[in-house]
Amino acid sequence: MPIIPRAAFPLLILGCAAATAQEPDGSELYRNYCSACHGATGEGDGPVAAVMQVTVPNLRTLAMRSGGRFPTDAVIDYVDGTRIPLAHGSRQMPIWGDVFLWGNEGASRARADARIEAIVEYLEELQYED
Repeated sequence: MPIIPRAAFPLLILGCAAATAQEPDGSELYRNYCSACHGATGEGDGPVAAVMQVTVPNLRTLAMRSGGRFPTDAVIDYVDGTRIPLAHGSRQMPIWGDVFLWGNEGASRARADARIEAIVEYLEELQYED
């Protein structure tokens, strides 16, 4: 079970409430669900990062840390969280696959996967912005 600081709960609840009938794009999903920890630009400097028990990773360097190529499949699996083997230990980040699947009216696996893919596409865009 992930350890989430109490200070993060209001932000997570706000993020869950932000879902709309029309699917937002990746940047909006990122802003609603990820920026509290990872920061507005993905550099790991969000308002909750200071109270985390681990260093929040800089998401703008994922491609650089993977030999110059964005690791799409690995990022999808990590954001989803339901496909990470338990042998990899605990995680601080919420399991967004479950949040998107069960936390929204009209949710389906396809819709949850589409939201995750939109976030990952946005993260890939961040790799190449100045």
